[in-house]
Amino acid sequence: MANLRQELPDQGWKIEKVGDDGSRNKNMQILAVHTKTLSQAEITWLKGLDGHEPLIEVNLYSRCFRSASDSEQR
Repeated sequence: MANLRQELPDQGWKIEKVGDDGSRNKNMQILAVHTKTLSQAEITWLKGLDGHEPLIEVNLYSRCFRSASDSEQR
């Protein structure tokens, strides 16, 4: 997670929030926005409290758009 926090800005991402995700486990979370595409990333370090290895969960949200050809068909 520390590496992601350091490297994301070099790849065009602006870190919006770093901290716990508000869950009972207080998993570490990074919320970031890509400065050109305005895509949003939610990266969470899920602790392995159940005896399993910790996991990294990544959710990526991108803006929906319509191409010019889609607009002409309507």
